[in-house]
Amino acid sequence: MNIREFGIYDGSGVFIRPATERDFYFEEEGQYRVPLRIPSASSLSKTVFDSFKLTSYPSLTFLSDYRSNNTLGAFLVNLRGVVSNSDRSIINYQLLIDSRSFSETPQVYVLSPNCENILHENIFEKGRYSILPQKEICGLCLGVRFSEVYNECSSEKEKLGFLLHHIEDVLNNPNPDDSARTR
Repeated sequence: MNIREFGIYDGSGVFIRPATERDFYFEEEGQYRVPLRIPSASSLSKTVFDSFKLTSYPSLTFLSDYRSNNTLGAFLVNLRGVVSNSDRSIINYQLLIDSRSFSETPQVYVLSPNCENILHENIFEKGRYSILPQKEICGLCLGVRFSEVYNECSSEKEKLGFLLHHIEDVLNNPNPDDSARTR
């Protein structure tokens, strides 16, 4: 396959840039490569992101490979949480938030600590995901009602605030009954 045939387009079909090898991920079951798309119509706006960075979350950093002129498809944030339900020691988590579908439900992944060192009950075992296919990372379980409440938020600002506060709550209050981490 010639990757020059593919490009990255926003949600309305406007060309953003040519695709590179980093824009493809390998799907094991189907044995094929799929170009990543950045749907700007549903991505997080830079304006909302910048307002949270300035006021509440200075560690917010966007990933330049996942941005268009006005939107962000992925960003990082550093948040504190506990090790697990049985170990309430405070540790720092670096999280990757896939905001390519921000208008729906974004996915949250843990970049650090390393998967092998995570004991938190709400963090899944390591895997490979399209947002960062070259690295094994862990997903964060946001709970069964998260999507329902998130979708009731009326603005991007409200959604981002709810998302970040909810992540902090999950990291600081592990659910020992969550089946995300099997032992």
